[in-house]
Amino acid sequence: MEKGGSDGAPISIEELNKLRRVAERARKNVIKMLFYDQSIHVGSSLSSIEILTTLIFRYIRNHSNLVDKDWLILSKGHAAPALYAVLAEKGYINEDELWRIQDISGLLQGHPEIFIPGVDMSTGSLGQGLSFGIGVATGIKMSGGSGRVYVIMGDGEQDEGEVWEAMTHAVVRNLDNLIAFIEMNNFQLDGPTDEIKPKNFLPKVWEAVGWKVLNCDGHDFISISNAIDEALKAGKPAVIFANTIRGKGFPAIENTKKQRSSPDDARKSLLDA
Repeated sequence: MEKGGSDGAPISIEELNKLRRVAERARKNVIKMLFYDQSIHVGSSLSSIEILTTLIFRYIRNHSNLVDKDWLILSKGHAAPALYAVLAEKGYINEDELWRIQDISGLLQGHPEIFIPGVDMSTGSLGQGLSFGIGVATGIKMSGGSGRVYVIMGDGEQDEGEVWEAMTHAVVRNLDNLIAFIEMNNFQLDGPTDEIKPKNFLPKVWEAVGWKVLNCDGHDFISISNAIDEALKAGKPAVIFANTIRGKGFPAIENTKKQRSSPDDARKSLLDA
């Protein structure tokens, strides 16, 4: 197995500072993408930066054998700009590609596609990532592989019925190689989750179904790492409820239902940073 996972190793100050630098550059690059395409989902992307950075830089293990590699599934595919920005930091994507996002001649499309280096599943329609992840995790176990599967979902995504079908199946399969994140940024497409469909009951439901339920601050690397380390020891499928802020670090849209802003707001934010 190629190195890449921390597996419970305490996070050092040096590593912590590196993760912070990576996340800061990725956050700025997501905001900078607004200069080139004003239709991208910036709010949901900025809430995912630290989770993606932690997984890609601290836990994901690469391997040429598909059942021994770790899989990362961004089920909330509209947060693709965050995934692309972190993959660029990792060296999978040339940074110049970020400035051609959604250009028909560019590599990076509006949602993740498997022809993009570092992308394990094409996503977009909400609710499908967990089902796909369960299929992969099941295949890995049936093949005797050592790979793990990480799935990142949104809180609004929990309204999809396919998620509820999948969550029960993972327990039946005893998928201890499956870790799901649910980002609780408290907004979905049409407004605050409390006004659309409250989500505060979700942890109790997942626990009742049989998952190991954990919580973390989705913008704190130590909190995220501690939760993942606990999940890896759970001995059953684990779900981490991550409290995040939509539009984190971009004052023009932070903690609102707004997904986008103008290049002028982006320029001001980057100059003030």
